[in-house]
This record gives sequence, structure tokens and C-alpha cells, in this order.
Amino acid sequence: MSTNRWYSQFMLLFGSIMTFFYLGIGLYFIFSNNLSQLDKFLRYLVGGTFVFYGSYRLYQTIIKIKEEFFSNKYDNED
Repeated sequence: MSTNRWYSQFMLLFGSIMTFFYLGIGLYFIFSNNLSQLDKFLRYLVGGTFVFYGSYRLYQTIIKIKEEFFSNKYDNED
């Protein structure tokens, strides 16, 4: 397995972890009672932005998973 493939798969794993981090932070901002000192509109705005970006990253990660694991990209390497 080439170094480039290891690096691509590691970055894919890291991207997946960050995707769930963004989604989790967004949902925390929206549904948490611990942030009651912040204006409700601001909480929803920031939380919605994180959820939107996390959803975008999830879509991009799914595309990259298909490319890395289910394509013939690395078949010609020894």
C-alpha cells in the first residue's frame, strides 16, 4: 500500500471525525440549555451554520469514501 493511499485514508478518517464534531456542536448550540445567556437568535444562527457546514462535509466525505474505497484508483500500484 502506498504512502499516498495511507495519507488519503487518514485524512478521510480525520475529515469524518470533524464532520461529526461540526454536527454535534451545531446541535449543541441549538438544543442546549447551558447557553441560555446567549440570545436565542444568535444560538440558532451559529448552530444552524455548524449543522449546515457539517452536512456539507458529510456529503463531501461520502463522495471521498466512495472514491477511496470503492474505485479502482489504486489497482495499478504495486
